[in-house]
Amino acid sequence: MKNLYFPSKVKVAAVEIKSAFTVKKVNDHIVLDGVDGKLIQCLADKLNFEIEVLIPPDDLLSTSYRNGTFGGVVGMVQRGEADLGVMGLTISERTAGAVDFSIPFSALENVFLTKEPKQMPKIAAFTYPYSLNAWILYALMTLAATVLFQRMIFKKATLMGSFLSVLGSIASQAMENVRETPWRRVLLGLWLTIATVMPFFYNTSFLSFLTMPEKIPVPRTFEELSNAVLNGKYKCLTPKGARDKDKILESVNEYMVKLGEVIEKNNWEYSYGEQFADLLDEPVAIIVSKNVIKLFLGSPPYVSVKESDDYLGVWHMAINLRKGFCCRERLNDVLYGIVSGGLYDKWINYFAFRDTLKKRLEVKHKEPESQLTLKDLKMAFFVLFVGHALALMAFLAELLIPKRFDIFYS
Repeated sequence: MKNLYFPSKVKVAAVEIKSAFTVKKVNDHIVLDGVDGKLIQCLADKLNFEIEVLIPPDDLLSTSYRNGTFGGVVGMVQRGEADLGVMGLTISERTAGAVDFSIPFSALENVFLTKEPKQMPKIAAFTYPYSLNAWILYALMTLAATVLFQRMIFKKATLMGSFLSVLGSIASQAMENVRETPWRRVLLGLWLTIATVMPFFYNTSFLSFLTMPEKIPVPRTFEELSNAVLNGKYKCLTPKGARDKDKILESVNEYMVKLGEVIEKNNWEYSYGEQFADLLDEPVAIIVSKNVIKLFLGSPPYVSVKESDDYLGVWHMAINLRKGFCCRERLNDVLYGIVSGGLYDKWINYFAFRDTLKKRLEVKHKEPESQLTLKDLKMAFFVLFVGHALALMAFLAELLIPKRFDIFYS
């Protein structure tokens, strides 16, 4: 027969954070709010115990010391000052010798966040259709055609004249001074095919980009983030009192270890208690769990952040128990009922909706702009004006410069 005894008073160690764990006094009784607060309150109501909340002096979840002891919430449970510890604590081999664990009640999925990238500047539309390698290949192909045509296709053409003729063919200009032989026509036809297809692809991509500009690339994986941090383009912040930095340093991937070393060297940390979303205004990435994102920031389109495509890791969340706690089995029975009934997920959704409602109401619907305006095309008109100016200068030069300076004929 199971022992139905449970202590009449239980000490709970936690850190007060809005939406996660808050303490209120109603009619001289402690009432807990927030996701983990609801969890403890539900356990207290079912097991009929009184709650005494203890806040760690350092206001941290966990801090590890070299002698095997811990600070924060985990340290209070380890020293026996508290019976239970909550607030996103996970089952880990590192703390198994210091505390016991309840059954898992949720999963902690750690990702990194970056600010929603801005649109690329419209001036990038001129280079965007092709990648850098494609542009280099296209330029080399044009130079090769210039040399080849000057020697084999054109009659007595200078190298500059051949280059201008090849460049003109890309801009749909006719070629003159061409030697007429069957094999030369095949060679010329191959080039004219390239000179027709490539600008066609360029023009369609160019107009598509002007209508719906791409966004500035941001790191999407931890490897990309590591490279960005090592190149000095990004900062990466980890939460205070969590083990994320240690998990990065203990990774088997070299790029993760390098990322962790930079974070440790610069002491890049943030606190859940602050408005850490404001830190994303700079080129900053923050490592955070998906539940925290949902609770504190909301979800798109109500928040302008971008989650990474991969995970730092996934860990099981559990209540930390004091070693030798008498009633672990009874606690687990009630906790199992809460989890299997979907109450914990329901509380997450409730607080995520309630505490981000103001953000939702402030969001204004905007129709996407799909029409090109004069502002979008000003750079194109500028380039057109420069082209006409250069053409006029070339025309005047052709009229004024003597025939012996003709660049088209040798």
